[in-house]
Amino acid sequence: MSDLLFSNSQLMLERAMNFQWTKQCAINDNIVNAETPNYKAKYVTFEEALDASIRSVAQRTPERKIGTMRSVIDRSRAVVHVAERESMRMDDNGVNVAEQETEAVRNAYQMQYTIDALNSNLSLLRTLIRGQ
Repeated sequence: MSDLLFSNSQLMLERAMNFQWTKQCAINDNIVNAETPNYKAKYVTFEEALDASIRSVAQRTPERKIGTMRSVIDRSRAVVHVAERESMRMDDNGVNVAEQETEAVRNAYQMQYTIDALNSNLSLLRTLIRGQ
C-alpha cells in the first residue's frame, strides 16, 4: 500500500537522508578519532553506485524498464570506505579536522534541505488525502 502512496522522488529522498545520516556518523567518528594513532579517515559514497545502477537500467528496452527504477532506488545504499593511503600526521593518523568540520557543516545543510523536501512531499500528500 505504501508503494502506491510514495513516488520514486519520495523514496529517493529517504535514501538521501539515510546517506546523509551515514555520512554524518562517519564524520563524527573521524573527528572523535583525530588524535588516535594509525586511525584512517572514513568517507561515504552513494551517488556513484546509484548512478551506475540507473545507467544500466536506462540502457534496457522499455519493456524491461518497468518497475526496475524503483527497485534500483530501493536497493541503493551508502557505502563506507576507509582512506587507507592518507596520513595527515607523523603518527599515521589520516584525519584532517578542518576538512571534517567543513564537511559536517555542508552535510548539515544538505540534511536540512532533504528534510524540507520530505516535509513538502508529505504536506502535499496530506492535502490530497484530506481533499482540500
